[in-house]
Amino acid sequence: MSVDRNWMYHRLSENSYIRAEFCDGVKGFLEFAFTQLEYCSGDKIRCPCIRCDNQKFLNRDTVNVHLLRKGFTPGYSTWFAHGELLDAVAPVSTSAVEASTSMDVGCEHGQQYRTMVMEAMGPEEELHLRSAFEVNHEEEPNKDAADFYSLLKDAEVPLWEGCKKHSKLFAISQLLNCKSEFNMSISCYDRIMKIVKNMLPESEKLPSDFYQSKKMLRKLGLEYTSIDVCENNCMLFYKETENLIECTICGHPRYKLRRNDGGGRRKDVPYRRLRYLPITPRLQRLFMSSRTAELMSWHVKGGDSDEMVHPACGEAWKHFDRIHPSFSTEPRNVRLGLCTDGFNPFSQSARPYSCWPVFVTVYNLPPSICMKRPYIFLSLVISGPKSPSKSIDVLLRPLIDELKILWEVGVTTYDIFRKENFQMKAVLLWTINDFPAYGMLSGWSTHGKLACPYCMENSKTFTLQHGGKTSFFDCHRQFLPMDHAYRYQVDSFFNGRIETDPPPRRLSGEELKNRISALPNITFGLKAPKHTIPGFGKDHNWVKRSIFWELPYWHTLLIRHNLDVMHIVRNVFLNIFYTCMDVKGKTKDNVKARQDLELYCKRPKLRIQFVNGKLVKPPASYVLSKDQAMEVCEWVKGLRLPDGYASNISKCVNLDDYKFYGLKSHDCHVFMLRLLPIAFREVLPAPVWDALTELSCYFRDLCSTTLRVQDMEVLEKNIVVTLCKLEKIFPPAFFDSMEHLPVHLAYEAKVGGPVQYRWMYPFERLMHDIKQKVKNRASIEGSIVEAYIIEEISIFCSHYFEPSIQTRLNQVPRNEDEGEFDLVDRLSIFTHQGRPFGKPSARHLTTQEFNAAELYVLLNCVEVQPFGKYFDDYIRQSCPNISQIDLERRREMEFPAWFRSYVNDSKNHVDGRLKDLSYGPGNKVKCYKGYFVNGYRFHTKEYGKDKRTFNSGVCIKGSSYNDFESDYYGMLVDIIELDYSGIGNKVVLFKCDWYDRDKGMKVHPQHGLVEINYKLRLPTNDPFVLAQQAHQVFYTGYPGKKKNRRLWWAVIKTKARGRFLPSGTEENFSDFYQEENYRIPIPISMTDELDDPDILVGVNRDAEDIDAAEIELTTNQMEEDLEDEEEDFEDEQTEEEEHEAEED
Repeated sequence: MSVDRNWMYHRLSENSYIRAEFCDGVKGFLEFAFTQLEYCSGDKIRCPCIRCDNQKFLNRDTVNVHLLRKGFTPGYSTWFAHGELLDAVAPVSTSAVEASTSMDVGCEHGQQYRTMVMEAMGPEEELHLRSAFEVNHEEEPNKDAADFYSLLKDAEVPLWEGCKKHSKLFAISQLLNCKSEFNMSISCYDRIMKIVKNMLPESEKLPSDFYQSKKMLRKLGLEYTSIDVCENNCMLFYKETENLIECTICGHPRYKLRRNDGGGRRKDVPYRRLRYLPITPRLQRLFMSSRTAELMSWHVKGGDSDEMVHPACGEAWKHFDRIHPSFSTEPRNVRLGLCTDGFNPFSQSARPYSCWPVFVTVYNLPPSICMKRPYIFLSLVISGPKSPSKSIDVLLRPLIDELKILWEVGVTTYDIFRKENFQMKAVLLWTINDFPAYGMLSGWSTHGKLACPYCMENSKTFTLQHGGKTSFFDCHRQFLPMDHAYRYQVDSFFNGRIETDPPPRRLSGEELKNRISALPNITFGLKAPKHTIPGFGKDHNWVKRSIFWELPYWHTLLIRHNLDVMHIVRNVFLNIFYTCMDVKGKTKDNVKARQDLELYCKRPKLRIQFVNGKLVKPPASYVLSKDQAMEVCEWVKGLRLPDGYASNISKCVNLDDYKFYGLKSHDCHVFMLRLLPIAFREVLPAPVWDALTELSCYFRDLCSTTLRVQDMEVLEKNIVVTLCKLEKIFPPAFFDSMEHLPVHLAYEAKVGGPVQYRWMYPFERLMHDIKQKVKNRASIEGSIVEAYIIEEISIFCSHYFEPSIQTRLNQVPRNEDEGEFDLVDRLSIFTHQGRPFGKPSARHLTTQEFNAAELYVLLNCVEVQPFGKYFDDYIRQSCPNISQIDLERRREMEFPAWFRSYVNDSKNHVDGRLKDLSYGPGNKVKCYKGYFVNGYRFHTKEYGKDKRTFNSGVCIKGSSYNDFESDYYGMLVDIIELDYSGIGNKVVLFKCDWYDRDKGMKVHPQHGLVEINYKLRLPTNDPFVLAQQAHQVFYTGYPGKKKNRRLWWAVIKTKARGRFLPSGTEENFSDFYQEENYRIPIPISMTDELDDPDILVGVNRDAEDIDAAEIELTTNQMEEDLEDEEEDFEDEQTEEEEHEAEED
């Protein structure tokens, strides 16, 4: 039966006298302690006062005095150091402990850092300490116990004698956090420590350097192990092979030969090492920390939603729960995702090197912190210099063994939120990789004719005769309904072929498991003989049996390996952009493409022709002329985007040669989803533009933060029609695997949930940061892991910092508006949300401005809204037949005066706060140049006219975010702060020039693209809106010189950064590349315009002359191209790494 021990931490009364209950409790404690003879040392027991902390043996009277003067040490409600069993008493509230010790602890933050140490050690440490107390009591504590006590002491030891605010642990935790977050070098840290120590009093207790600081906090960190690896990646020296000195497969020695200089035996140095950071203790820490333990069960309620905002809402998660009820009944069991990719830690000009970190992320957490850096764990660091390729299975062995234990057995874990132990298990839901790494992990080669892991052997790809590459041209009609007209067109697709086959069937996990089981064992290693599984490239594309199939549940997952949307969008965009812009060396419409076009398609007007003794390539309508390409480049060069929306894409344009350089993945994302339809609208034929815009909208809808299953089903159908339209436009050489994979992305989103949990953006950012942490170029992987351990410690400690201390966990969003302050006894209209910036100026409002501002504030105050009905009734009593238009006109003119009279009439009992509002604002107002609100940064038009960013576009949303016709668009002219009677009663209004939405706004019926005529303004006397009502948009014109487009601007809505959704989930302020919400997609229909053979021919443009040598493809060149097509996907991986190195 539990005993209540709350008296232990209620020592003093309100008058600062010792409570009688506490005295009686101390007496009872002493009686109990001296009866436990095995815990006594003669006539002495351990003193549990806050100063002695169970480390000194004292006699009965001394212990009694210490307890009465100082109180019990925090967290000692169970007297385990005096023989009492653990969990024998009821838990003591934290507030009680804090109240008891607040006057006794040496410094202000001592208790919270003591809690941090206790949570870092976990309940297991208590068991170890208790066993240490049961031995001879005159012995010194063991090393673990000594470290534990040392940290507890440091949590309370003042930074210097007399310091009441900072402890030694508090100071070191913050300094190490700064080192980790700002990537300081060790020498810089040591220099700062020396400076700080010289500034502190002589009694300061700071460590002297980084080594001593790290040594002090290392106990809070989680260790890693180094496993020796064969130089050729054949095997690990691990478990049963741990003591071997050479590889059992290739015979390569384990250790490097070292010259014996007679100085004694030197430590053996292996050729290669694998750094392994076990994930089990890191998962356990999430439950042992009070900051995250409760959140680990968020998915139980958070996943129950009609809309998909998290993987828990997806069918893949729910299907797994149904198949494995024994796992899902414990909501604290952990769902994981895995990602790996290679990067070069050196500069571009340095030697090639490929380092492969392996990350594991936790999906139990809510959207506000899921996929954020503190909850993405580094699990393995695979050393270079070469990519592990197929041998990555050898290096994943420790992690897979741990995942099997976490599934089959689990591990006993203490849940500090529920105050109980449970058996924690974990499951790996899927992997996240780019396409080359997809092949490495899945075992299905992602090159060649059978590259698609969904279509598999049913893919209808072929090798281009002249291009020599695999083409996915005309592989998408089979996904159409059986009665679709495109299936029976013989001239627009592969010449003379109709499509009668059904879509390729997705194999079930059980079917794949059976296929995998029949594969032969493969010998791994860089020097292992190449072994091709019979039927490779014809019947299948398996190169190995992936190690993930050792996981007992792997075949029950609906998605095992995710197609990475980030890289697919990037590659699709570059193919489209380089082809349409006719970039030499990168276009897919080159001479070989036209030669293949003649072989496979019936497009005679695009064939290479012999004219006037010369070979010429007829111009295609989907390729811009030089003048048009120049216009697009100049348009991008002058593009002004909102603050934080994207990087400065204009810097990527070189107007000397009209080419783009240095486009990164996110630049491609923004361009593909938002800018592509605008850039090409006036320079491409309407049917071509329409098809490209459909593809842009597809990716835009796919990347929404919120998805719906029914919308994804529409997208599944739409993308097939869109790809078929593109096949009717572009040549077969255009369609590589990247142009095919979008057909499967909507299915994965429907099953797996929003793409932001299944793409590589968070991991790419993390790899970029890891690359910056490499300080020792001679030991890259060791440098990475040591820096990561320090980062783990700093992140854990930062959970316990004061809220005023800014760290990565609580950093202020880019456009922080200081939130919303709901003050007591204040009207809702006066609750401030937002903050101005810049020096204010003062001016007086005109009469028209004053009347409009006063009326708008009244009508938008929640507490005033009932009075609007009273006013309408009052008017209708005197004018029963008044029209609605006349009623609104009289409301504009008379309501403020009527309201003032009504609320100040003593006969009417109204809220007294309304009187301050009724008096109206002062005529003199403050005007600002900029304002932060709703996660946006707004500038007035005048202030922002010379800036590279555009922050003056304002939108007032209609009744629905998808109801574009009811939205108002305008330009911010002024930011006005109205001052009302009463302290702090202020209202900020945006004064805007509004565009006429009736005559000057168009909305594309299919794509939802909005454009406004900036010359047509809305005739209104009401230019104001509340600042908190404003959403940001930006406007841009179109490339080209067509007169009918010069007065029209395209409208693009932007996503707020760092905003809290109504559901309580926070949008990550760095994820600005996503759409704010889903747009209900409209089914796409086929078009007959693309059947016109002239639509693909460039008009009023000269054909391009071709050198005859360009079309002569020798036999040797053909053989080389075919060999390139059939070689292993390692080369593709190297190419991908080079692209990523360019981005870094």
